Amino acid sequence: MLINTWYVAAESASVTTTPVGVRMLGQDFAVFRDKAGKAHCLSDVCIHRGGSLCRGKVVDGTMQCPYHGWRFNAGGECVEIPSLGPDAAIPKRARVDSYPVQEKYGWVWVFLGDLADDERPPLPDFYPEYEAFEKGAAEWRFVRGTYVFDAAWTRVVENGLDNAHPFFVHQDFGNPDNPRITPVEIQERPFGSYSTRAQKPVEKRGVWAEKITTDRPDVRTELQYHASGPTVRIQMHLRPPMSQIIVSAYTPIDDKQTLSWWIQGRNFFTDPKYDDDSRRRVLTVFQEDANVVNHIKPVHVPPSLSAELTIYPDAMSFSFRKMIKEYEAKGWRIDTKAMAAEDEIVRVIPSPARKADPKNWVMDPVLLRPARPMSQAAE
Repeated sequence: MLINTWYVAAESASVTTTPVGVRMLGQDFAVFRDKAGKAHCLSDVCIHRGGSLCRGKVVDGTMQCPYHGWRFNAGGECVEIPSLGPDAAIPKRARVDSYPVQEKYGWVWVFLGDLADDERPPLPDFYPEYEAFEKGAAEWRFVRGTYVFDAAWTRVVENGLDNAHPFFVHQDFGNPDNPRITPVEIQERPFGSYSTRAQKPVEKRGVWAEKITTDRPDVRTELQYHASGPTVRIQMHLRPPMSQIIVSAYTPIDDKQTLSWWIQGRNFFTDPKYDDDSRRRVLTVFQEDANVVNHIKPVHVPPSLSAELTIYPDAMSFSFRKMIKEYEAKGWRIDTKAMAAEDEIVRVIPSPARKADPKNWVMDPVLLRPARPMSQAAE
């Protein structure tokens, strides 16, 4: 698992002035809104006696611990210790980590790391259809949801970038009788990559068969990913101009479980009465993926590329592994094995405030694997 990138923590609609507990990268966080409606994210563990902040409440825009009532502002600084009285000086070490937050596509994104604002990667900017919908455009209809994989996040993301597996895994658009993939050009893009391919159409099931018949041109599929999230966009041009888009952001819950946040868009059957059918189709695809991905061995991507036989249809996955290696080479990979050995110690994801002021913190940051040359980096 990697720090210093953005992850989706929650649906925007679910975050209110009642705190929400979120688990990401094996750590716990409290997400809430202040009285002005701005979303914030704090480390969930109170530095006094380990109370869970998300089980407390928001008081005047501050997070109040349910155990002893200590209150922390949006920047993580303690502003009140009731047992000391109103006139007591607050110790400098009385603070928890606070993380940058942005909202986009109806999701609350949290930057988990200590990079300064001008060093952070941007959020993905490849869902203009949804942004137009938010402004009132009616050309597209969207449904959204989540899915939990019992698999490591790298395995799940690679599955989303795998051009070959749909032919054998997915009933709705697979075609095992014609699975050959011609080499595709991978376009490297800032913080990600893009590719496109074509395949013979297959017969659709259910209501979609009314409009998407088999007497149509090859289905063109555009595939791209972005490091923030990490996020994958898949657009299938089913029978032009009819098209389906699925954008998924993958949040590691821990090193063996991954939460997928997804939004499916369609520019056909845009009446809300078709939403349940669309939602069922997406969840069926995720379940079909999980039936395979949840049982991949080893659980994590092997350290060496030579440990698995890679062929040209794996080009997008290879591009993703290269990005992972770049992050690891910078020393941004959490050392989960070392962390597991510290069962009596709470560590936290380092926040930007730690880099700006590394002293006066109660809890130490998570253990990271040492930075190493790209040639030695492994995932």
